[in-house]
Amino acid sequence: MYLAFVISFMNFIVIQYRLLIEQIPMLSFIFSHLYLFAIMFVFVYIPISAIIGWIDYKRGSVPVDQEIAAQVNPWAIDLAKAIQYLAQGENDKATQTLEKWTGS
Repeated sequence: MYLAFVISFMNFIVIQYRLLIEQIPMLSFIFSHLYLFAIMFVFVYIPISAIIGWIDYKRGSVPVDQEIAAQVNPWAIDLAKAIQYLAQGENDKATQTLEKWTGS
């Protein structure tokens, strides 16, 4: 799996170099060789993709997906009910709610 990722990543770099860098004279002067473009691309791509991934994890679709998954998960629903019962001091109701999950 990781080999396929590396191969596709290198393929992307070569395609961008051939279609973009070689066609624009100013960029062709700056990145005169493929290895210069590849090194610069990796040093720019990795931090930017990590930042975008972190932002998506904190503020994007991940929190929304987790909330939806918690709302439809019967175990999470019963656990939330049991915690509410415990907070209200109704330990017997909390035990009854969680009995089907503990097998007792």
